Amino acid sequence: MELISMDFLSRDRLSECTMQTPPELAIGSEDPGDALLSAVLALPETLRQPMYLYYYEKFNTLEIAEVLQIEPVNVRNRMSRARKKLNIMLGKKVGALRDGRRK
Repeated sequence: MELISMDFLSRDRLSECTMQTPPELAIGSEDPGDALLSAVLALPETLRQPMYLYYYEKFNTLEIAEVLQIEPVNVRNRMSRARKKLNIMLGKKVGALRDGRRK
């Protein structure tokens, strides 16, 4: 797999159309996807990168670990922390986030 630059995920490198509206404004939006994307983009970089790659770029945890050069367990831990933050930020607006595990 080709390694990609993570610069595209740094907050200051994201295009204006990707950034959309700030999470506090998007929460009032009718589209829960807008609020979720804005909230994901508002996360600290270490939490934003795995979430964006997993949910929006459809990478699996092993691919994310390779790209970020961290252990897969760290990817899962970061995603768990990010989901908790997103649930606090968005409350019941978006509902429970899928954690990627099979039940």
